[in-house]
Amino acid sequence: MKKRFMLAGLIAVLLVIALTAMACGGEEETTTTAAPSTTAAPSTETTAAPSTETTAAPSTETTAAPGGPATGEPVKVGLITSLTGPSASPGISVQQGAQLAVEYLNANGGLAGRPIELIIEDDASEVTGMVTALTKLIEQTKIDYFVGPFIQYGQEAAREMCEEVKMVMVGTGPTTLAQQASKKYQWSVMMSAGPVVQADGYVQLIKAHGYKNILAISDILSIHNETLDKLVELGPANGFTLTKMPDTFGFDQTDFQPILNRMMEEYNKLKPDAVFISVNPIAAPVLYKGLVALGVTVPIHGSPAAAHPAIFMMGPEAVEGFYVTDSGGIVNPAGLPDDWPVKDIQLDFVQRYQAKYNAMPDFFAACGSDYFTLLKAAVDAAGTVDDKEAVRNALINLTDVPTLQGLQTFTPDETTEGVYGQMVEFQVKGAQFTFVRGLN
Repeated sequence: MKKRFMLAGLIAVLLVIALTAMACGGEEETTTTAAPSTTAAPSTETTAAPSTETTAAPSTETTAAPGGPATGEPVKVGLITSLTGPSASPGISVQQGAQLAVEYLNANGGLAGRPIELIIEDDASEVTGMVTALTKLIEQTKIDYFVGPFIQYGQEAAREMCEEVKMVMVGTGPTTLAQQASKKYQWSVMMSAGPVVQADGYVQLIKAHGYKNILAISDILSIHNETLDKLVELGPANGFTLTKMPDTFGFDQTDFQPILNRMMEEYNKLKPDAVFISVNPIAAPVLYKGLVALGVTVPIHGSPAAAHPAIFMMGPEAVEGFYVTDSGGIVNPAGLPDDWPVKDIQLDFVQRYQAKYNAMPDFFAACGSDYFTLLKAAVDAAGTVDDKEAVRNALINLTDVPTLQGLQTFTPDETTEGVYGQMVEFQVKGAQFTFVRGLN
C-alpha cells in the first residue's frame, strides 16, 4: 500500500487503562470460529428495517434455520486491535467483546446463515503496525469485511485504505472535529459519540444542575479537549461560562501535585459552582481525591472515560460522590430506567461477558461487540452477505440500530458518527455507579 496511508498519530491512545486483563500471547494473527452454543437465546441486537436501497437477492449459501447455528462457508472478518504496546489493555477488551459477539452470532445464524471466521491482527498500538496488518488482511488473508482498528489515531488511515479497495469497514471513533468536517467516506462508518454529541450531553447536564460558572481541565485526548472547546463555545447561548485551563498532561503523568496546585489557584480565583475533569480513568481518582482533600466542595464531574471500573483503583472511598457521564450507560445498565432503549441488550451482554471472562465489561469490550451488531444489521438489511455493494449501501443507511453504546444511525452524508444521544449521568455512591439522569 502507498506510504501516504501512514498517517502521523493525531493524539495519544484513547485511554491507557491499568486494568487486570486476560493475558495475550501476542501472536500476529488469531483466528476464531466459535463453536455453536445450544443454549444461547435468539439475538435481539438489531431491529433495523430492511433497506430499500438494494435489490440484491438473499444469499443461497446457507441451509441454517433462522436463529439456529450458522453453517456453510465462513465469512472472513478481520479485526485489528492493540494486543501489545501502550493501548494493549483496552485493546484486549475490544478483542474479548468481539470474540464474545462472534461466538453468540455463530450460535444464532451468523451472517446470513454462515459462520463468522474472526481473524485478529495486532497493530502494537502503532499506525504503521495497523497499516501493515490491514494490508495483510486485504491482500493475503482476503477478508470479506473489516472491523476496527481500535487506536483512534489509526482510524483515518484505515478508512482511506478501505475506501480505495472498496472494503466494508465498521470503525470505532470517536472522530475529531476535523475528521467530521472532512472527506465523506462511503465504505466505512464510525460508531462512537464525538465531541459534538458529548458536548450536547454536557449542556443538558449543566442546565439540569443549574451551573453558571464551571472550571475545567483536560488531559491530551482530543475527545476531551474538543468537547471542552465546544462547551466554551456553547456557554454564552446556554447561560453558563466554562473556563478551560490551558494546563494539560499525558498518560505518563505520575506526579499530579503541580496540576492540583494550579487547579486550586484557578478554583480560588474563579469560585466556580462545578469542576469538570475530562481525563482518563487513571488520572480521575487522583485528581478527584486530591481536589476534595484540598478543600473543593462543589460537584466534580468526569468524562465518559471515567465511567470505568478503573476509577476504583484507589478504593471506592476515593471517588465517593464523583459524577461521571457515560455513553450509552454500559457501566451500569441494571441501574438504567426500564424504558432505556438499549437496556435489554446491555444486560444480556453483561451477563454473557461475566460468564465467559469472570469480569465486568467496559466500554471497549462493548465497542468490540458493537462492530458485529452493525455488520449483522447491514447484512440483514441487504439480505445477502455476498454482495458487498448491497451491504455497503445498507450500512450507510441504517437507522436507530440498538447497540451497547446507544442507537446508531447513518446516512450517506454522515458516516463519521453513529451515536447521536444516549449520554447518561451517574454518581458514585457506595462503590456503585448510581443513575442520575439520561442527558440526550
